[in-house]
Amino acid sequence: MAARKRQRPRGTGSLFKRDGRGPWVARWYGHDGKRQVRSTRTTDKAAAERILSKHVGDAALRRDGVIDANADRHAVEGRRPLADHVEDWRAALLAKGDAEKHAADFAGNVNRVFAGCNAAYCAHVSASSVQSHLADIRKSRSTRTANFYLQAVKGFCRWMVRDGRAASNPVEHPQAGNVGGDIRRQRRALEAAELVRLLATTETGPTFRRLTGPDRVILYRLAVESELRAHELRSLTPRSFDLDADPPTVTVRAAYSKRRRDDTLRLKPNAADTLARWMADRDADAPVFIVPDKTADMLRADLRRARARWIRETPDRPERRDRRGSDFLAVEDGAGRVVDFHALRRTFITSLARGGVHPKTAQSLARHSTITLTMDRYTHTVVGEQSDALKALPDLTPNPPTPERLRATGTDDVSAGSGCSHLRYQLAREDVRGGARQCHEVAPNTPNAIRQESAEFGVQSGKTRDGATTCGTEGGRTRTCDRRLKRPMLYRLSYAPDSIPILLP
Repeated sequence: MAARKRQRPRGTGSLFKRDGRGPWVARWYGHDGKRQVRSTRTTDKAAAERILSKHVGDAALRRDGVIDANADRHAVEGRRPLADHVEDWRAALLAKGDAEKHAADFAGNVNRVFAGCNAAYCAHVSASSVQSHLADIRKSRSTRTANFYLQAVKGFCRWMVRDGRAASNPVEHPQAGNVGGDIRRQRRALEAAELVRLLATTETGPTFRRLTGPDRVILYRLAVESELRAHELRSLTPRSFDLDADPPTVTVRAAYSKRRRDDTLRLKPNAADTLARWMADRDADAPVFIVPDKTADMLRADLRRARARWIRETPDRPERRDRRGSDFLAVEDGAGRVVDFHALRRTFITSLARGGVHPKTAQSLARHSTITLTMDRYTHTVVGEQSDALKALPDLTPNPPTPERLRATGTDDVSAGSGCSHLRYQLAREDVRGGARQCHEVAPNTPNAIRQESAEFGVQSGKTRDGATTCGTEGGRTRTCDRRLKRPMLYRLSYAPDSIPILLP
């Protein structure tokens, strides 16, 4: 009787050979309940048994959540080049509804970072390598640009985890740099007078990349009055406008909005009337504006043309020289702030602040997530406005004190600051030891002329700081001129009141 074939316990898998020859083939059920069949690549049954046991044990651990259920897929995806994953991510962004330019820019930023890190596969990507490359970028470009690169890389790595292509995000913890301390380009807001001149000159200006002068006037005006960005203006069609509503509105689709949601903005009634006449014969699905890629070049060319016309308007040469030195309609002002197309959006928000609009209302109109972004980054005030604002503060200056003449430290009661050019003022400041003679006492050998003047001087300078009438020998040690009276050669040569004392050695 033939021996009965030994049966394996349920759930342990099985081994077999195709056509009875070749290597053993393992068959088992995976963690998801699907049957798995894989060759063990060995003809040794004992070795094939151990391989089968490993497959069965791994399936049980994945089913119990002990190990990652997608480890096999992660291993397969890890062997694919990063460029292929980035292209799949770009396609996923387009399928989600993002604009073509947005998806292409993000994919290009990710490829540039990985190229700088020498990362060809997922295993080569690390937080330290990405941070090191971003530090190199900040040496030649701004911190804001480096943050854009980091934002793109983080978005790609998060998508890899969500799509099951990677087990973890290697760039989860790196933080964006502080852009406040590294501002390479600061925009300025245009004044109302500058805008009027700009629009008047652009109206008769030449065509710039299929965009005529009147078309650019409508474009600039809509950008200033609705704060729309350049890529948002490119997406507009006549269907985006509801000019008959009260108030008239324009809607930006979520795919082109920075907030990734539909934004409906209000328009001024007079601007709506101008737009209605301008779009009367246009196709409903065609783009309203043919906005070029280099919008800054377009606006700056119109600014230079308007500035040149403004300078030539005056026949006065000094006035013309002053206009050349001013910042009016200048592409770059004296503080280094520049004008580009995005400066029109900054002009919109700054005009709201200057008009006294509440900051929260300005934040809502600007579509900012925080009030800090609205006030700190986009609101610019001139020095004159700051000075006017400071006038609202209370005046804390005390009443000025009445000027008083201070008594001098000499013996003739002369006020400080009144001058002491006469010799007796010099003599009155000399201190002598107690027991000195009074000022009117003179040595016996003193000449008669000096004796007479010394006596007069002793009478005049008899008062002291304490009110004494003499400069005797009290213990308070009053002042005396006795030392110089004993030495006539130390007298000055002239007693003119306005002359400078000259003392002989």
